[in-house]
Amino acid sequence: MDFTAKYFENIWITPPKDRILYRLGYKKGKTVLDKNAMDEIEEIIWEGVSLCHPKGAFMIMPITKRTEETVTIGKHLVESRNLAKLLIKSDYVTLMASTIGGGIIDRINEEIQKENSIKAIIFDSTASQMADKTAAWIMDFVNSTIRKEAKQLTTFRYSPGYGDLDLKYQKIFFKELKLEKFDMSLTKKYMMAPEKSVTAICGVENRVGEKEND
Repeated sequence: MDFTAKYFENIWITPPKDRILYRLGYKKGKTVLDKNAMDEIEEIIWEGVSLCHPKGAFMIMPITKRTEETVTIGKHLVESRNLAKLLIKSDYVTLMASTIGGGIIDRINEEIQKENSIKAIIFDSTASQMADKTAAWIMDFVNSTIRKEAKQLTTFRYSPGYGDLDLKYQKIFFKELKLEKFDMSLTKKYMMAPEKSVTAICGVENRVGEKEND
């Protein structure tokens, strides 16, 4: 098992247009938009995509100790019953992080200042979905990498700030993945910048019905 951090400086993400539209309140078969309106929305979506610069990193680390309430990842003690439950079948975890950069965030703020709320909302929807899909891209890459060792990631990924996993554990990702190289940073309250960035933990499990290769 390779425990070194892997970095992706340029990730191509096909914009999930249907999910972006759904986040905007568009419901296929129910919401009525004429062709000109839809073309205008799609043009703004693609403009938003051009402002996104997806990047990411991941690292596989061993689980060195566990209880029902805690998981120790390498030397990092993490207190979270929910995370411990997610990782019950895992001997390793994958720490992953992704960002789409700050360009689109700056542009959203500019559009808000111009009182162009519609464009800002479309950009925000685009940014959110691009960020989520970038994280999914990393999960897919890791799965393809560990498949040869008869391993797979847990279906779900767990992020600091979700459930009972405290935001303070963002520090682990910055320490291990050196996210400053992506111009990412943490506030005193452990909020990430740029805003549309994602960190997550997945368990690494044995693939069902397969044996690990030595």
